[in-house]
Amino acid sequence: MKYGIEIARLIAVLLITFNHTEHNLTSGVAYWVFEELPLFGTPLLLLVCGYLFSAISKKKSEPLFTKKIKSLLIPFVMANVLVLLPVCFFYFVLDINYLDRLSFDYKLITDGIFAINDVPVNPPTYFIRDIFIVFVTVELILYKNWKMLLILVPLIIFGQLIIRWDIPIIFTIGYLLDNYKAYLKKQWLYGVAIVLIILSVVNDNFQLNNAVGFLLFLISLEINVKFIKTGAYTYLLHLYHSPIMVFSYPLLALVIDNEVVNVVLQILISMISIFFLYKLTRWFDSLKILSGFR
Repeated sequence: MKYGIEIARLIAVLLITFNHTEHNLTSGVAYWVFEELPLFGTPLLLLVCGYLFSAISKKKSEPLFTKKIKSLLIPFVMANVLVLLPVCFFYFVLDINYLDRLSFDYKLITDGIFAINDVPVNPPTYFIRDIFIVFVTVELILYKNWKMLLILVPLIIFGQLIIRWDIPIIFTIGYLLDNYKAYLKKQWLYGVAIVLIILSVVNDNFQLNNAVGFLLFLISLEINVKFIKTGAYTYLLHLYHSPIMVFSYPLLALVIDNEVVNVVLQILISMISIFFLYKLTRWFDSLKILSGFR
């Protein structure tokens, strides 16, 4: 077990959590910490996901598609349904509209829950949706499961196959880093990371967040200290931190004028709330469905 991967996964999800805080910061150190720094989180997490698929998941006997239904699709749908329910309650009962992208019609189902054409009602979960489509494509190409066309073809015709195309690309890089690690020299990889960072600084066509995420991932592979398994907690944090922040921000803003303190409290409230949810999934096995049976 590479414990550095667990550390990288935790750091990545925390950075993603930072990126979805509600605030009015526009400049300064605090703005960089909560808006710029978190951009490194998504590429880092994608590299971890691709690497772990190559190193662990593909070697398990359980059919890939069946596993991903349980670990990705069901938690994705539930995370959006459980957000949509209070959103509808606030709208229809209290006349408070928490939505700024979706209309209260059929799109609440097609986009709000299933993200056919747009990011869902719980925005960060688009990541899970796209990763699931990646695995559906893997099932089709590698295992010749033609039934996957029943998912892919309608999505291509009526919606978006992938919401963010950097997701399958960076995921594939993580997969290749493990699959071909016997042929890759660390010095070359660090050299590539440094070159990409330099190019990102001097040329806007190269994204700095992807380059830094790649470097952080390489560093994580070198970490040998023991660490706890973070998969279930980080998954729940990824799935549910955003709605907790959206609902808590107006309440915090009523009593706290300092934007930085407000943001820090949003993060702490999310992390603590998700920790209790995580503990519930350890106490009641049926609730492990929320974390993809992790």
